[in-house]
Amino acid sequence: MYKLGGRAIPRVEDGSAVRFWESRITKLMKSKTFILMLLGRLCWAAAGQESEYATGREYYAEGEFRKAAAHFQLALQINPQDASSCYWLGVSYAMLGEIAVPFDHKYNVKARVYLTRATELAPAQREYRRELFDFLLDSAGSSRATVRQAAAILRAMPESDPDYSSMQWEFERESHANASVEACLGRLFLAPSRAAYRIAEAPAAVLTKRPEAVLLEARQ
Repeated sequence: MYKLGGRAIPRVEDGSAVRFWESRITKLMKSKTFILMLLGRLCWAAAGQESEYATGREYYAEGEFRKAAAHFQLALQINPQDASSCYWLGVSYAMLGEIAVPFDHKYNVKARVYLTRATELAPAQREYRRELFDFLLDSAGSSRATVRQAAAILRAMPESDPDYSSMQWEFERESHANASVEACLGRLFLAPSRAAYRIAEAPAAVLTKRPEAVLLEARQ
């Protein structure tokens, strides 16, 4: 045995050394080739993700929200952890939902999923958080779950956050508006039942009288 470069190399005779080094060089070349191929694939994937993302942004700017969503989906297939692609896919679905009213449920569900995912991947992005919060408040009339999620976002924010005051004010305003709508709907649903109750409680003599007789008695 002898040492070369700090490593022990076996002493071989009769051409064995040549075969030994040929084997070592072949393995080294294969490992380098593999590394180069891996780096090339990673670079290709990054370039493909950026290309799909850029194309999606172009379609979004042109108002082609369905095409934009398709390209953001492709970008996420290449890099599922990309917060920007999640965010823009979410807002694309939100826009498709606004166009598809009243058949907007499936788009709103997807918008909520991807906007939420974007805030999870990039919690420091205030823009992502605000977009999700506003979307949840816009959907508050159709789902109490969205109200609870918006409230959870507020609870997680410190009062010193620059967006806290405005978001709290919007949340309270939306909560009051929804409460008023629910109260009005409640009165509308209760009115027929109250009328039916009054009719059921009315004396039989009153129900059998002709309307003219009832009015005459009321005047007297």
